[in-house]
Amino acid sequence: MNHSKVIGSTLIVIGTSIGAGMLALPIISAAAGFLSAVLLLTAVWILMTFTALLLLEATLRFKQYENNFSTMAKATLGIVGQVGAWISCLMLMYALTAAYIAGNTSLIASLFQSIGLHVPDWMNSLLFTGVLGAAIFWSTSVVDYCNRMLISVKGILLASSFAFMLPHINVIHLFDGYPGHSSKYLLAATTIFLCAFGFHNVVPSLVNYVGPEPKTLKKIIITGTTITFIVYFLWLLVTLGIVPLYGVNSFSTVAKAHESVGLFIQLLCALLHSKWLCYGINGFADIAMTTSFFGVALGLFDFLADGFHRSNTRLGRFQSALLTFIPPLVFALFYPEGFIRALGYASFFVIIITILLPVLIVYQLRKRATPISLYRVGGGPWILIGLMILSVGFIGLQILSSLHYLPVLP
Repeated sequence: MNHSKVIGSTLIVIGTSIGAGMLALPIISAAAGFLSAVLLLTAVWILMTFTALLLLEATLRFKQYENNFSTMAKATLGIVGQVGAWISCLMLMYALTAAYIAGNTSLIASLFQSIGLHVPDWMNSLLFTGVLGAAIFWSTSVVDYCNRMLISVKGILLASSFAFMLPHINVIHLFDGYPGHSSKYLLAATTIFLCAFGFHNVVPSLVNYVGPEPKTLKKIIITGTTITFIVYFLWLLVTLGIVPLYGVNSFSTVAKAHESVGLFIQLLCALLHSKWLCYGINGFADIAMTTSFFGVALGLFDFLADGFHRSNTRLGRFQSALLTFIPPLVFALFYPEGFIRALGYASFFVIIITILLPVLIVYQLRKRATPISLYRVGGGPWILIGLMILSVGFIGLQILSSLHYLPVLP
Protein backbone atom coordinates (compact mmCIF):
# COMPACT_ATOMS: atom_id res chain seq x y z
CA MET A 1 0.00 0.00 0.00
CA ASN A 2 1.39 3.39 -1.05
CA HIS A 3 0.57 5.67 1.90
CA SER A 4 1.28 8.80 -0.13
CA LYS A 5 -1.31 7.79 -2.72
CA VAL A 6 -3.81 6.93 0.02
CA ILE A 7 -3.49 10.41 1.53
CA GLY A 8 -3.64 12.09 -1.86
CA SER A 9 -6.63 10.06 -3.03
CA THR A 10 -8.50 10.74 0.21
CA LEU A 11 -7.89 14.45 -0.28
CA ILE A 12 -9.21 14.20 -3.85
CA VAL A 13 -12.46 12.73 -2.47
CA ILE A 14 -12.65 15.52 0.12
CA GLY A 15 -11.70 18.26 -2.34
CA THR A 16 -14.25 17.13 -4.92
CA SER A 17 -17.03 16.91 -2.33
CA ILE A 18 -16.39 20.04 -0.28
CA GLY A 19 -16.92 22.79 -2.79
CA ALA A 20 -18.37 26.28 -2.59
CA GLY A 21 -21.82 24.64 -2.58
CA MET A 22 -21.22 23.72 1.06
CA LEU A 23 -21.97 27.32 1.97
CA ALA A 24 -25.59 26.86 0.85
CA LEU A 25 -26.37 23.89 3.14
CA PRO A 26 -27.58 25.98 6.12
CA ILE A 27 -29.67 28.21 3.85
CA ILE A 28 -31.57 25.29 2.37
CA SER A 29 -32.08 23.54 5.73
CA ALA A 30 -32.55 26.42 8.19
CA ALA A 31 -36.36 26.16 8.34
CA ALA A 32 -36.13 22.47 9.26
CA GLY A 33 -33.91 23.21 12.27
CA PHE A 34 -30.48 21.96 13.29
CA LEU A 35 -31.47 18.53 14.59
CA SER A 36 -33.49 17.66 11.49
CA ALA A 37 -30.70 18.96 9.24
CA VAL A 38 -28.14 16.77 11.02
CA LEU A 39 -30.40 13.71 10.72
CA LEU A 40 -30.72 14.35 6.98
CA LEU A 41 -26.97 14.92 6.69
CA THR A 42 -26.26 11.62 8.46
CA ALA A 43 -28.68 9.68 6.26
CA VAL A 44 -27.24 11.19 3.07
CA TRP A 45 -23.66 10.51 4.23
CA ILE A 46 -24.45 6.82 4.82
CA LEU A 47 -26.33 6.52 1.52
CA MET A 48 -23.67 8.20 -0.61
CA THR A 49 -20.83 6.27 1.03
CA PHE A 50 -22.71 3.03 0.33
CA THR A 51 -23.34 3.89 -3.33
CA ALA A 52 -19.69 4.94 -3.75
CA LEU A 53 -18.65 1.52 -2.44
CA LEU A 54 -21.09 -0.07 -4.91
CA LEU A 55 -19.40 1.88 -7.68
CA LEU A 56 -16.03 0.67 -6.38
CA GLU A 57 -17.30 -2.92 -6.52
CA ALA A 58 -18.34 -2.43 -10.14
CA THR A 59 -15.15 -0.62 -11.17
CA LEU A 60 -12.92 -3.36 -9.75
CA ARG A 61 -14.60 -5.89 -12.04
CA PHE A 62 -13.06 -4.18 -15.07
CA LYS A 63 -9.49 -3.63 -16.25
CA GLN A 64 -7.67 -0.44 -15.30
CA TYR A 65 -8.32 2.41 -17.76
CA GLU A 66 -11.27 0.42 -19.16
CA ASN A 67 -13.48 0.91 -16.15
CA ASN A 68 -15.36 4.17 -16.58
CA PHE A 69 -19.11 4.74 -16.61
CA SER A 70 -19.40 4.36 -20.37
CA THR A 71 -17.69 0.96 -20.55
CA MET A 72 -19.41 -0.39 -17.43
CA ALA A 73 -22.84 0.78 -18.59
CA LYS A 74 -22.42 -0.74 -22.05
CA ALA A 75 -21.20 -4.07 -20.61
CA THR A 76 -24.11 -4.35 -18.17
CA LEU A 77 -27.00 -2.25 -19.49
CA GLY A 78 -26.41 -2.35 -23.25
CA ILE A 79 -26.41 0.54 -25.68
CA VAL A 80 -29.35 2.25 -23.95
CA GLY A 81 -27.46 2.27 -20.66
CA GLN A 82 -24.32 3.53 -22.36
CA VAL A 83 -26.19 6.41 -24.00
CA GLY A 84 -27.78 7.28 -20.66
CA ALA A 85 -24.37 7.23 -18.98
CA TRP A 86 -22.88 9.43 -21.70
CA ILE A 87 -25.67 12.00 -21.50
CA SER A 88 -25.68 12.14 -17.70
CA CYS A 89 -21.89 12.30 -17.30
CA LEU A 90 -21.27 14.80 -20.08
CA MET A 91 -24.13 17.11 -19.10
CA LEU A 92 -23.05 17.19 -15.48
CA MET A 93 -19.28 17.26 -15.82
CA TYR A 94 -19.10 19.66 -18.77
CA ALA A 95 -21.54 22.02 -17.03
CA LEU A 96 -19.57 21.93 -13.79
CA THR A 97 -16.22 22.31 -15.55
CA ALA A 98 -17.47 25.34 -17.49
CA ALA A 99 -18.95 26.87 -14.35
CA TYR A 100 -15.67 26.43 -12.45
CA ILE A 101 -13.72 27.97 -15.35
CA ALA A 102 -16.07 30.97 -15.37
CA GLY A 103 -15.96 31.32 -11.58
CA ASN A 104 -12.19 31.10 -11.32
CA THR A 105 -11.79 33.51 -14.25
CA SER A 106 -13.47 36.24 -12.20
CA LEU A 107 -11.22 35.37 -9.25
CA ILE A 108 -8.07 35.70 -11.36
CA ALA A 109 -9.36 39.00 -12.77
CA SER A 110 -9.83 40.32 -9.22
CA LEU A 111 -6.30 39.28 -8.28
CA PHE A 112 -4.81 41.06 -11.31
CA GLN A 113 -6.87 44.19 -10.64
CA SER A 114 -5.60 44.28 -7.05
CA ILE A 115 -2.06 44.80 -8.40
CA GLY A 116 -3.15 47.29 -11.05
CA LEU A 117 -3.29 44.97 -14.07
CA HIS A 118 -6.24 44.69 -16.41
CA VAL A 119 -6.24 41.38 -18.26
CA PRO A 120 -9.11 40.40 -20.62
CA ASP A 121 -11.42 37.66 -19.33
CA TRP A 122 -10.60 35.38 -22.24
CA MET A 123 -6.91 35.46 -21.29
CA ASN A 124 -7.76 34.72 -17.65
CA SER A 125 -9.87 31.74 -18.76
CA LEU A 126 -7.05 30.44 -20.95
CA LEU A 127 -4.54 30.92 -18.13
CA PHE A 128 -6.65 29.05 -15.57
CA THR A 129 -7.61 26.22 -17.93
CA GLY A 130 -4.10 25.93 -19.34
CA VAL A 131 -2.32 25.68 -15.98
CA LEU A 132 -4.76 23.35 -14.22
CA GLY A 133 -5.49 21.42 -17.41
CA ALA A 134 -1.76 20.79 -17.85
CA ALA A 135 -1.65 19.17 -14.41
CA ILE A 136 -4.49 16.81 -15.33
CA PHE A 137 -2.92 16.07 -18.73
CA TRP A 138 0.44 15.21 -17.19
CA SER A 139 -0.75 12.69 -14.60
CA THR A 140 -3.10 12.04 -11.70
CA SER A 141 -0.10 12.24 -9.35
CA VAL A 142 0.46 15.90 -10.34
CA VAL A 143 -3.22 16.60 -9.62
CA ASP A 144 -2.74 14.80 -6.32
CA TYR A 145 0.12 17.05 -5.17
CA CYS A 146 -1.52 20.28 -6.41
CA ASN A 147 -4.72 19.27 -4.65
CA ARG A 148 -2.83 18.58 -1.40
CA MET A 149 -1.38 22.07 -1.38
CA LEU A 150 -4.73 23.73 -2.07
CA ILE A 151 -6.60 21.61 0.47
CA SER A 152 -4.00 22.48 3.10
CA VAL A 153 -4.72 26.18 2.59
CA LYS A 154 -8.47 25.51 2.39
CA GLY A 155 -8.31 23.52 5.61
CA ILE A 156 -6.44 26.28 7.46
CA LEU A 157 -8.98 28.91 6.33
CA LEU A 158 -11.93 26.73 7.28
CA ALA A 159 -10.47 25.67 10.64
CA SER A 160 -9.70 29.31 11.48
CA SER A 161 -13.26 30.32 10.58
CA PHE A 162 -14.73 27.53 12.71
CA ALA A 163 -12.50 28.44 15.67
CA PHE A 164 -13.65 32.06 15.42
CA MET A 165 -17.36 31.21 15.12
CA LEU A 166 -17.75 28.41 17.68
CA PRO A 167 -17.72 30.67 20.78
CA HIS A 168 -20.52 32.77 19.25
CA ILE A 169 -23.04 29.93 18.99
CA ASN A 170 -26.40 30.65 20.61
CA VAL A 171 -27.90 27.28 21.60
CA ILE A 172 -31.42 28.72 21.34
CA HIS A 173 -30.94 29.24 17.59
CA LEU A 174 -30.16 25.54 17.17
CA PHE A 175 -33.74 24.80 18.15
CA ASP A 176 -35.24 27.31 15.72
CA GLY A 177 -37.33 25.88 12.95
CA TYR A 178 -40.94 25.01 12.47
CA PRO A 179 -42.08 22.30 14.91
CA GLY A 180 -44.14 19.65 13.20
CA HIS A 181 -43.24 20.94 9.74
CA SER A 182 -39.54 20.05 9.52
CA SER A 183 -40.17 17.19 7.07
CA LYS A 184 -41.75 19.63 4.60
CA TYR A 185 -38.61 21.76 4.56
CA LEU A 186 -36.25 18.78 4.52
CA LEU A 187 -37.71 17.60 1.21
CA ALA A 188 -36.33 20.67 -0.56
CA ALA A 189 -32.95 20.21 1.13
CA THR A 190 -32.53 16.52 0.26
CA THR A 191 -31.21 16.81 -3.30
CA ILE A 192 -28.87 19.67 -2.35
CA PHE A 193 -27.41 17.54 0.43
CA LEU A 194 -26.99 14.67 -2.05
CA CYS A 195 -24.99 16.94 -4.37
CA ALA A 196 -22.73 17.86 -1.43
CA PHE A 197 -21.42 14.27 -1.42
CA GLY A 198 -21.12 14.02 -5.20
CA PHE A 199 -17.57 12.73 -5.71
CA HIS A 200 -18.47 9.45 -7.45
CA ASN A 201 -17.19 10.60 -10.83
CA VAL A 202 -13.60 10.30 -9.54
CA VAL A 203 -13.92 6.72 -8.23
CA PRO A 204 -12.77 5.12 -11.55
CA SER A 205 -9.86 7.60 -11.65
CA LEU A 206 -8.84 6.63 -8.11
CA VAL A 207 -8.92 2.93 -9.03
CA ASN A 208 -6.64 3.67 -11.99
CA TYR A 209 -4.31 5.72 -9.78
CA VAL A 210 -4.12 3.45 -6.72
CA GLY A 211 -4.54 0.13 -8.52
CA PRO A 212 -6.90 -2.79 -7.85
CA GLU A 213 -6.54 -2.71 -4.06
CA PRO A 214 -10.05 -3.12 -2.58
CA LYS A 215 -9.15 -2.60 1.09
CA THR A 216 -7.11 0.51 0.36
CA LEU A 217 -9.77 2.03 -1.90
CA LYS A 218 -12.53 1.25 0.60
CA LYS A 219 -10.49 3.02 3.29
CA ILE A 220 -10.01 6.04 1.01
CA ILE A 221 -13.73 6.38 0.30
CA ILE A 222 -14.90 5.89 3.89
CA THR A 223 -12.25 8.23 5.32
CA GLY A 224 -12.94 10.88 2.69
CA THR A 225 -16.71 10.87 3.21
CA THR A 226 -16.36 10.80 7.00
CA ILE A 227 -14.13 13.88 7.05
CA THR A 228 -16.56 15.57 4.65
CA PHE A 229 -19.44 14.72 7.00
CA ILE A 230 -17.59 16.20 10.00
CA VAL A 231 -16.87 19.44 8.11
CA TYR A 232 -20.52 19.76 7.04
CA PHE A 233 -21.70 19.02 10.59
CA LEU A 234 -19.48 21.78 12.01
CA TRP A 235 -20.61 24.21 9.31
CA LEU A 236 -24.29 23.56 10.11
CA LEU A 237 -23.53 23.86 13.84
CA VAL A 238 -21.85 27.26 13.65
CA THR A 239 -24.14 28.82 11.04
CA LEU A 240 -27.47 27.59 12.40
CA GLY A 241 -26.22 28.39 15.90
CA ILE A 242 -25.29 31.98 15.03
CA VAL A 243 -27.79 33.14 12.41
CA PRO A 244 -31.40 33.36 13.66
CA LEU A 245 -34.35 32.23 11.58
CA TYR A 246 -36.12 35.61 11.91
CA GLY A 247 -35.04 39.21 12.32
CA VAL A 248 -33.01 41.85 10.54
CA ASN A 249 -29.94 39.72 9.94
CA SER A 250 -31.50 36.28 9.58
CA PHE A 251 -32.25 33.45 7.17
CA SER A 252 -35.61 35.06 6.43
CA THR A 253 -33.68 38.14 5.24
CA VAL A 254 -31.86 35.97 2.71
CA ALA A 255 -35.15 34.45 1.54
CA LYS A 256 -36.92 37.80 1.14
CA ALA A 257 -34.03 39.26 -0.83
CA HIS A 258 -34.06 36.24 -3.17
CA GLU A 259 -30.32 36.01 -2.66
CA SER A 260 -28.24 33.09 -1.49
CA VAL A 261 -24.61 32.53 -0.59
CA GLY A 262 -23.19 36.02 -1.18
CA LEU A 263 -25.74 37.78 1.03
CA PHE A 264 -25.53 34.99 3.61
CA ILE A 265 -21.76 35.46 4.03
CA GLN A 266 -22.22 39.23 4.35
CA LEU A 267 -24.93 38.66 6.95
CA LEU A 268 -22.73 36.25 8.92
CA CYS A 269 -19.86 38.73 8.96
CA ALA A 270 -22.21 41.54 10.05
CA LEU A 271 -23.49 39.49 12.97
CA LEU A 272 -19.95 38.74 14.15
CA HIS A 273 -18.51 42.17 13.23
CA SER A 274 -15.48 40.63 11.52
CA LYS A 275 -14.05 41.45 8.11
CA TRP A 276 -11.42 38.73 8.66
CA LEU A 277 -14.16 36.12 8.79
CA CYS A 278 -15.33 37.37 5.38
CA TYR A 279 -11.80 37.01 4.03
CA GLY A 280 -11.53 33.50 5.44
CA ILE A 281 -14.87 32.22 4.11
CA ASN A 282 -14.47 33.90 0.72
CA GLY A 283 -10.93 32.54 0.47
CA PHE A 284 -12.23 29.08 1.30
CA ALA A 285 -14.95 29.39 -1.37
CA ASP A 286 -12.43 30.50 -4.01
CA ILE A 287 -10.03 27.63 -3.30
CA ALA A 288 -12.95 25.20 -3.04
CA MET A 289 -13.87 26.00 -6.64
CA THR A 290 -10.35 25.05 -7.72
CA THR A 291 -10.21 21.74 -5.82
CA SER A 292 -13.68 20.86 -7.10
CA PHE A 293 -12.51 21.71 -10.62
CA PHE A 294 -9.65 19.23 -10.23
CA GLY A 295 -12.01 16.45 -9.14
CA VAL A 296 -14.67 17.05 -11.79
CA ALA A 297 -12.20 17.63 -14.65
CA LEU A 298 -10.15 14.56 -13.69
CA GLY A 299 -13.29 12.42 -13.73
CA LEU A 300 -14.31 13.90 -17.10
CA PHE A 301 -10.80 13.35 -18.50
CA ASP A 302 -10.79 9.64 -17.63
CA PHE A 303 -14.41 9.23 -18.75
CA LEU A 304 -13.59 10.62 -22.21
CA ALA A 305 -10.30 8.71 -22.45
CA ASP A 306 -12.19 5.49 -21.80
CA GLY A 307 -15.18 6.37 -24.00
CA PHE A 308 -13.05 7.35 -27.00
CA HIS A 309 -10.46 4.62 -26.32
CA ARG A 310 -7.55 7.05 -26.03
CA SER A 311 -4.33 5.40 -24.87
CA ASN A 312 -2.52 6.36 -21.66
CA THR A 313 0.43 7.75 -23.67
CA ARG A 314 1.39 11.41 -23.98
CA LEU A 315 -0.38 11.64 -27.36
CA GLY A 316 -3.44 9.83 -26.05
CA ARG A 317 -3.61 12.01 -22.94
CA PHE A 318 -3.19 15.15 -25.05
CA GLN A 319 -6.16 14.10 -27.18
CA SER A 320 -8.19 13.40 -24.03
CA ALA A 321 -7.22 16.81 -22.66
CA LEU A 322 -8.50 18.54 -25.80
CA LEU A 323 -11.81 16.66 -25.53
CA THR A 324 -12.02 17.55 -21.83
CA PHE A 325 -11.23 21.26 -21.85
CA ILE A 326 -12.06 22.79 -25.24
CA PRO A 327 -15.89 22.40 -25.10
CA PRO A 328 -16.37 23.88 -21.59
CA LEU A 329 -13.78 26.59 -22.28
CA VAL A 330 -15.61 27.65 -25.46
CA PHE A 331 -18.96 27.72 -23.70
CA ALA A 332 -17.54 29.51 -20.66
CA LEU A 333 -16.18 32.20 -22.99
CA PHE A 334 -19.06 32.62 -25.43
CA TYR A 335 -22.20 31.29 -23.76
CA PRO A 336 -21.72 31.08 -19.98
CA GLU A 337 -25.42 31.57 -19.26
CA GLY A 338 -26.22 28.32 -21.09
CA PHE A 339 -24.14 26.31 -18.67
CA ILE A 340 -25.46 28.26 -15.68
CA ARG A 341 -28.94 27.17 -16.72
CA ALA A 342 -27.74 23.60 -17.10
CA LEU A 343 -26.33 23.75 -13.58
CA GLY A 344 -29.85 24.38 -12.34
CA TYR A 345 -30.69 20.84 -13.39
CA ALA A 346 -27.40 19.29 -12.26
CA SER A 347 -29.09 17.47 -9.39
CA PHE A 348 -30.90 15.22 -11.88
CA PHE A 349 -27.61 13.98 -13.26
CA VAL A 350 -25.97 13.78 -9.82
CA ILE A 351 -28.71 11.38 -8.70
CA ILE A 352 -28.28 9.27 -11.83
CA ILE A 353 -24.47 9.10 -11.59
CA THR A 354 -24.15 8.67 -7.82
CA ILE A 355 -27.10 6.38 -7.07
CA LEU A 356 -29.10 4.98 -9.99
CA LEU A 357 -26.29 4.07 -12.38
CA PRO A 358 -23.99 2.35 -9.81
CA VAL A 359 -26.94 0.36 -8.43
CA LEU A 360 -28.10 -0.77 -11.89
CA ILE A 361 -24.56 -1.76 -12.93
CA VAL A 362 -23.92 -3.76 -9.74
CA TYR A 363 -27.36 -5.39 -9.95
CA GLN A 364 -26.50 -6.72 -13.41
CA LEU A 365 -22.91 -7.68 -12.54
CA ARG A 366 -23.98 -9.76 -9.56
CA LYS A 367 -26.04 -11.95 -11.87
CA ARG A 368 -22.87 -12.98 -13.70
CA ALA A 369 -20.05 -15.31 -12.71
CA THR A 370 -17.49 -13.29 -14.65
CA PRO A 371 -15.60 -11.06 -14.44
CA ILE A 372 -14.44 -12.17 -11.00
CA SER A 373 -15.30 -9.75 -8.22
CA LEU A 374 -12.36 -8.44 -6.17
CA TYR A 375 -14.71 -6.75 -3.72
CA ARG A 376 -18.38 -7.02 -2.80
CA VAL A 377 -20.47 -4.64 -0.73
CA GLY A 378 -22.84 -6.20 1.79
CA GLY A 379 -26.53 -6.38 0.91
CA GLY A 380 -28.65 -8.50 -1.39
CA PRO A 381 -30.80 -7.70 -4.44
CA TRP A 382 -33.67 -6.24 -2.41
CA ILE A 383 -31.42 -3.48 -1.09
CA LEU A 384 -30.41 -2.64 -4.66
CA ILE A 385 -34.04 -2.60 -5.79
CA GLY A 386 -34.89 -0.35 -2.84
CA LEU A 387 -32.13 2.05 -3.86
CA MET A 388 -33.45 2.12 -7.44
CA ILE A 389 -36.88 3.12 -6.14
CA LEU A 390 -35.30 5.68 -3.81
CA SER A 391 -33.35 7.27 -6.66
CA VAL A 392 -36.55 7.66 -8.68
CA GLY A 393 -38.10 9.33 -5.63
CA PHE A 394 -35.15 11.73 -5.42
CA ILE A 395 -35.57 12.62 -9.10
CA GLY A 396 -39.24 13.34 -8.35
CA LEU A 397 -38.20 15.63 -5.49
CA GLN A 398 -35.84 17.48 -7.80
CA ILE A 399 -38.64 17.99 -10.33
CA LEU A 400 -40.90 19.42 -7.61
CA SER A 401 -38.05 21.62 -6.37
CA SER A 402 -37.34 22.91 -9.89
CA LEU A 403 -41.02 23.82 -10.23
CA HIS A 404 -40.83 25.62 -6.84
CA TYR A 405 -43.38 23.34 -5.22
CA LEU A 406 -41.12 22.57 -2.25
CA PRO A 407 -40.70 25.29 0.41
CA VAL A 408 -37.25 26.38 1.56
CA LEU A 409 -38.04 29.30 3.86
CA PRO A 410 -41.47 30.82 4.61
